[in-house]
Amino acid sequence: MTRIHLFLRYFLFLSILFVIPQWTLAQDFEVAPVRVVFNAAPGETQSRTVTIKNHGNRKETITLRMQDFLVQRDGKMEMLPAGSTRNSIASWVTINPGFIEMEPNESRTIQLNLQAPNDEYSSMWGVLSFVTTAEQTAFSADRDLQTGMSLAGRIDIFLSYIPATGEAGRIEINNLQEAESTNPEERLFTVNLDNLGERITAGKIFLVASNLRTGQEHRFRTIDVTTYPQSSRTVELTMPAGLTPGTYSVAAILDYPGSSSLKGTQITINVD
Repeated sequence: MTRIHLFLRYFLFLSILFVIPQWTLAQDFEVAPVRVVFNAAPGETQSRTVTIKNHGNRKETITLRMQDFLVQRDGKMEMLPAGSTRNSIASWVTINPGFIEMEPNESRTIQLNLQAPNDEYSSMWGVLSFVTTAEQTAFSADRDLQTGMSLAGRIDIFLSYIPATGEAGRIEINNLQEAESTNPEERLFTVNLDNLGERITAGKIFLVASNLRTGQEHRFRTIDVTTYPQSSRTVELTMPAGLTPGTYSVAAILDYPGSSSLKGTQITINVD
Protein backbone atom coordinates (compact mmCIF):
# COMPACT_ATOMS: atom_id res chain seq x y z
CA MET A 1 0.00 0.00 0.00
CA THR A 2 1.26 3.44 -0.81
CA ARG A 3 2.38 5.20 2.32
CA ILE A 4 1.00 8.71 2.77
CA HIS A 5 2.74 11.07 5.13
CA LEU A 6 0.59 13.72 6.80
CA PHE A 7 2.05 16.71 8.54
CA LEU A 8 0.52 19.58 10.49
CA ARG A 9 0.83 23.12 9.22
CA TYR A 10 -0.13 26.16 11.23
CA PHE A 11 -1.50 29.34 9.59
CA LEU A 12 -1.95 32.85 11.01
CA PHE A 13 -5.23 34.19 9.68
CA LEU A 14 -4.01 37.48 8.09
CA SER A 15 -4.10 37.04 4.39
CA ILE A 16 -5.87 39.91 2.73
CA LEU A 17 -8.07 40.73 5.70
CA PHE A 18 -7.83 38.30 8.57
CA VAL A 19 -5.63 36.37 10.90
CA ILE A 20 -6.74 33.46 12.97
CA PRO A 21 -4.86 30.44 14.15
CA GLN A 22 -5.67 27.62 11.66
CA TRP A 23 -4.44 24.24 10.47
CA THR A 24 -4.37 22.13 7.34
CA LEU A 25 -3.27 18.60 6.59
CA ALA A 26 -1.12 18.22 3.51
CA GLN A 27 0.36 15.31 1.62
CA ASP A 28 1.23 14.53 -2.03
CA PHE A 29 -1.04 17.20 -3.45
CA GLU A 30 -1.30 20.94 -2.94
CA VAL A 31 -4.07 23.52 -3.09
CA ALA A 32 -3.62 27.25 -3.64
CA PRO A 33 -4.59 29.71 -2.38
CA VAL A 34 -5.36 28.47 1.12
CA ARG A 35 -7.53 31.53 1.85
CA VAL A 36 -10.23 32.83 -0.46
CA VAL A 37 -11.95 36.13 0.26
CA PHE A 38 -15.14 37.31 -1.47
CA ASN A 39 -15.95 41.02 -1.25
CA ALA A 40 -18.98 41.39 -3.53
CA ALA A 41 -21.69 43.88 -2.67
CA PRO A 42 -25.01 42.43 -1.46
CA GLY A 43 -26.96 41.00 -4.42
CA GLU A 44 -23.87 40.50 -6.59
CA THR A 45 -22.23 37.31 -7.83
CA GLN A 46 -18.47 36.81 -7.58
CA SER A 47 -16.15 34.01 -8.71
CA ARG A 48 -12.79 32.81 -7.45
CA THR A 49 -10.55 29.99 -8.66
CA VAL A 50 -8.48 27.48 -6.72
CA THR A 51 -5.74 25.33 -8.23
CA ILE A 52 -5.01 21.78 -7.11
CA LYS A 53 -1.98 19.75 -8.19
CA ASN A 54 -1.22 16.06 -7.68
CA HIS A 55 2.48 15.67 -6.80
CA GLY A 56 2.16 11.95 -6.17
CA ASN A 57 3.03 9.03 -8.40
CA ARG A 58 -0.48 7.61 -8.55
CA LYS A 59 -3.95 8.67 -9.56
CA GLU A 60 -5.86 10.57 -6.87
CA THR A 61 -9.60 10.88 -6.37
CA ILE A 62 -10.56 14.00 -4.44
CA THR A 63 -13.93 15.01 -3.04
CA LEU A 64 -14.73 18.59 -2.04
CA ARG A 65 -16.95 19.35 0.94
CA MET A 66 -17.90 22.41 2.97
CA GLN A 67 -17.67 22.77 6.74
CA ASP A 68 -18.36 25.54 9.23
CA PHE A 69 -16.13 26.67 12.05
CA LEU A 70 -16.27 28.87 15.12
CA VAL A 71 -13.31 30.56 16.77
CA GLN A 72 -13.23 30.15 20.53
CA ARG A 73 -12.06 32.75 23.03
CA ASP A 74 -8.57 31.22 23.12
CA GLY A 75 -8.33 31.41 19.30
CA LYS A 76 -8.83 27.68 18.69
CA MET A 77 -11.17 26.54 15.94
CA GLU A 78 -14.21 24.33 16.43
CA MET A 79 -15.16 22.51 13.22
CA LEU A 80 -18.89 22.02 12.62
CA PRO A 81 -21.16 20.63 9.87
CA ALA A 82 -21.87 22.93 6.94
CA GLY A 83 -24.88 25.18 7.49
CA SER A 84 -24.93 24.78 11.27
CA THR A 85 -23.80 28.30 12.23
CA ARG A 86 -25.45 31.70 11.86
CA ASN A 87 -22.62 32.96 9.65
CA SER A 88 -22.19 29.86 7.48
CA ILE A 89 -21.02 30.62 3.95
CA ALA A 90 -21.87 27.09 2.76
CA SER A 91 -25.23 27.87 1.14
CA TRP A 92 -23.84 30.92 -0.67
CA VAL A 93 -21.07 29.10 -2.56
CA THR A 94 -21.32 26.65 -5.44
CA ILE A 95 -18.32 24.49 -6.33
CA ASN A 96 -17.50 23.30 -9.83
CA PRO A 97 -16.51 20.51 -10.00
CA GLY A 98 -17.18 18.97 -6.60
CA PHE A 99 -15.37 15.73 -7.39
CA ILE A 100 -12.15 15.28 -9.39
CA GLU A 101 -9.77 12.56 -10.51
CA MET A 102 -6.17 13.53 -11.11
CA GLU A 103 -3.31 11.71 -12.76
CA PRO A 104 0.24 12.06 -11.37
CA ASN A 105 1.60 15.63 -11.86
CA GLU A 106 -1.75 16.82 -13.20
CA SER A 107 -3.19 20.23 -12.20
CA ARG A 108 -6.85 21.17 -12.13
CA THR A 109 -8.77 24.39 -11.50
CA ILE A 110 -11.80 24.58 -9.24
CA GLN A 111 -14.27 27.45 -9.63
CA LEU A 112 -16.03 28.89 -6.60
CA ASN A 113 -19.09 31.07 -7.24
CA LEU A 114 -20.63 33.15 -4.48
CA GLN A 115 -24.10 34.67 -4.69
CA ALA A 116 -24.45 37.36 -2.03
CA PRO A 117 -28.08 37.81 -0.93
CA ASN A 118 -29.70 41.24 -1.18
CA ASP A 119 -29.46 43.41 1.93
CA GLU A 120 -26.98 41.12 3.68
CA TYR A 121 -24.08 43.03 5.20
CA SER A 122 -22.77 40.45 7.67
CA SER A 123 -19.53 38.55 7.18
CA MET A 124 -19.80 34.84 6.40
CA TRP A 125 -17.13 32.17 6.55
CA GLY A 126 -16.36 28.47 6.33
CA VAL A 127 -13.88 25.78 5.31
CA LEU A 128 -13.63 23.95 2.00
CA SER A 129 -12.01 20.53 2.47
CA PHE A 130 -10.23 18.61 -0.30
CA VAL A 131 -10.42 15.00 0.81
CA THR A 132 -8.58 12.15 -0.90
CA THR A 133 -9.84 8.59 -0.88
CA ALA A 134 -7.51 5.61 -0.98
CA GLU A 135 -8.60 2.05 -1.62
CA GLN A 136 -7.76 -0.11 1.35
CA THR A 137 -6.00 -3.42 0.91
CA ALA A 138 -6.86 -6.57 2.82
CA PHE A 139 -3.77 -5.90 4.91
CA SER A 140 -4.85 -2.40 5.99
CA ALA A 141 -8.56 -3.09 6.42
CA ASP A 142 -10.13 -4.63 9.47
CA ARG A 143 -10.26 -8.34 8.67
CA ASP A 144 -13.88 -8.51 9.84
CA LEU A 145 -14.95 -5.83 7.35
CA GLN A 146 -15.11 -5.64 3.59
CA THR A 147 -12.39 -3.73 1.75
CA GLY A 148 -13.68 -0.23 1.06
CA MET A 149 -12.83 3.46 0.85
CA SER A 150 -11.26 5.34 3.72
CA LEU A 151 -10.25 8.94 4.33
CA ALA A 152 -6.53 9.13 3.65
CA GLY A 153 -5.72 12.85 3.72
CA ARG A 154 -7.18 16.32 3.64
CA ILE A 155 -6.32 19.91 2.84
CA ASP A 156 -8.55 22.65 4.24
CA ILE A 157 -8.82 26.10 2.68
CA PHE A 158 -10.64 28.97 4.32
CA LEU A 159 -13.44 30.93 2.67
CA SER A 160 -14.85 34.24 3.85
CA TYR A 161 -17.27 36.89 2.66
CA ILE A 162 -16.59 40.46 3.76
CA PRO A 163 -19.03 42.76 1.93
CA ALA A 164 -17.63 45.75 0.07
CA THR A 165 -20.29 47.97 1.62
CA GLY A 166 -21.85 48.26 5.05
CA GLU A 167 -20.71 49.35 8.47
CA ALA A 168 -17.08 49.37 9.54
CA GLY A 169 -15.87 46.94 12.15
CA ARG A 170 -16.45 47.65 15.85
CA ILE A 171 -13.99 46.15 18.32
CA GLU A 172 -13.58 46.96 22.00
CA ILE A 173 -10.45 46.19 24.02
CA ASN A 174 -10.60 45.71 27.77
CA ASN A 175 -9.51 43.78 30.88
CA LEU A 176 -5.74 43.96 30.52
CA GLN A 177 -4.16 41.70 33.14
CA GLU A 178 -0.74 40.30 33.92
CA ALA A 179 -0.56 36.50 33.82
CA GLU A 180 1.99 34.00 35.02
CA SER A 181 4.77 33.54 32.48
CA THR A 182 6.66 30.30 31.94
CA ASN A 183 9.54 32.26 30.41
CA PRO A 184 11.71 34.03 33.01
CA GLU A 185 12.86 36.53 30.36
CA GLU A 186 9.32 37.75 29.59
CA ARG A 187 6.31 39.17 31.37
CA LEU A 188 3.00 37.87 30.05
CA PHE A 189 -0.24 39.84 29.72
CA THR A 190 -3.72 38.98 28.51
CA VAL A 191 -6.36 41.29 27.07
CA ASN A 192 -9.92 40.78 25.81
CA LEU A 193 -11.18 41.82 22.38
CA ASP A 194 -14.94 42.05 21.77
CA ASN A 195 -16.23 42.29 18.18
CA LEU A 196 -19.55 44.09 18.50
CA GLY A 197 -20.21 44.39 14.77
CA GLU A 198 -21.14 42.10 11.89
CA ARG A 199 -17.83 42.01 10.02
CA ILE A 200 -14.71 39.88 10.26
CA THR A 201 -12.25 42.52 11.36
CA ALA A 202 -8.46 42.31 11.40
CA GLY A 203 -6.37 44.53 13.59
CA LYS A 204 -2.99 45.06 15.16
CA ILE A 205 -2.30 45.09 18.88
CA PHE A 206 0.81 45.95 20.88
CA LEU A 207 2.00 46.85 24.38
CA VAL A 208 3.46 50.21 25.44
CA ALA A 209 5.18 50.60 28.82
CA SER A 210 5.70 54.16 30.15
CA ASN A 211 7.98 54.85 33.11
CA LEU A 212 5.89 57.05 35.41
CA ARG A 213 8.94 58.80 36.86
CA THR A 214 11.00 59.50 33.73
CA GLY A 215 8.25 59.45 31.08
CA GLN A 216 10.34 57.10 28.90
CA GLU A 217 8.20 54.86 26.68
CA HIS A 218 8.89 51.39 25.34
CA ARG A 219 6.82 49.92 22.53
CA PHE A 220 6.87 46.16 22.04
CA ARG A 221 6.17 43.69 19.26
CA THR A 222 2.99 44.21 17.22
CA ILE A 223 0.85 41.14 16.56
CA ASP A 224 -1.95 40.66 14.06
CA VAL A 225 -5.34 39.50 15.29
CA THR A 226 -8.70 38.73 13.73
CA THR A 227 -12.04 38.90 15.46
CA TYR A 228 -15.32 37.44 14.29
CA PRO A 229 -18.79 39.04 14.53
CA GLN A 230 -20.48 39.01 17.92
CA SER A 231 -17.64 37.11 19.56
CA SER A 232 -14.87 37.62 22.07
CA ARG A 233 -11.33 36.37 22.27
CA THR A 234 -8.42 36.62 24.65
CA VAL A 235 -5.03 37.64 23.26
CA GLU A 236 -1.65 37.09 24.91
CA LEU A 237 1.02 39.80 24.75
CA THR A 238 4.56 39.77 26.10
CA MET A 239 7.25 42.26 27.05
CA PRO A 240 10.87 41.73 28.15
CA ALA A 241 11.38 41.29 31.88
CA GLY A 242 14.53 43.44 31.92
CA LEU A 243 13.12 46.97 32.05
CA THR A 244 14.79 49.55 34.29
CA PRO A 245 13.34 49.24 37.81
CA GLY A 246 10.44 51.56 38.48
CA THR A 247 6.70 51.96 38.21
CA TYR A 248 5.19 51.69 34.73
CA SER A 249 1.88 52.31 33.06
CA VAL A 250 1.36 49.41 30.65
CA ALA A 251 -1.18 49.91 27.87
CA ALA A 252 -2.48 47.45 25.28
CA ILE A 253 -3.18 49.42 22.10
CA LEU A 254 -5.52 48.26 19.32
CA ASP A 255 -5.59 49.60 15.77
CA TYR A 256 -7.98 48.31 13.10
CA PRO A 257 -9.47 49.55 9.78
CA GLY A 258 -12.51 51.75 10.18
CA SER A 259 -11.61 53.00 13.65
CA SER A 260 -11.19 56.77 13.86
CA SER A 261 -8.61 56.48 16.64
CA LEU A 262 -6.49 53.98 18.51
CA LYS A 263 -8.17 52.13 21.37
CA GLY A 264 -6.48 50.97 24.53
CA THR A 265 -6.68 49.71 28.07
CA GLN A 266 -3.99 50.03 30.75
CA ILE A 267 -2.73 48.91 34.14
CA THR A 268 0.14 49.90 36.44
CA ILE A 269 2.99 47.50 37.24
CA ASN A 270 6.19 47.59 39.27
CA VAL A 271 9.55 46.46 37.92
CA ASP A 272 12.05 45.50 40.61
